[in-house]
Amino acid sequence: MNWTNIGSIEQYPTELGSCVKVGDAQVAVFHLATEQKWYAVQNFNPQNERMVISRGILGDQEGTPIVICPLHKYRYSLENGECFTDEQYRLKVYEVREEGGELFLKGG
Repeated sequence: MNWTNIGSIEQYPTELGSCVKVGDAQVAVFHLATEQKWYAVQNFNPQNERMVISRGILGDQEGTPIVICPLHKYRYSLENGECFTDEQYRLKVYEVREEGGELFLKGG
């Protein structure tokens, strides 16, 4: 799979989500300043079938960084996409890396 440049890291706020389109996929991108780590997951929430994950609330569940759906409060791991609220749901997780002030996403 190829790495796609999704822009300068300065375009992405810390502790908030952003949405980018890569190919046909909408991807939610998060930068957690406390960990100095980037995360990327699908923007589509399978629970309510809405493109809302990038507008979610960031948090922590037992040491795992999570995003909480803004509509029905379903909690998803940013590390592996697992849904802590209902295990029948899961988010696709994308590899993301920072290089030379630019952000790259694998796949899409």
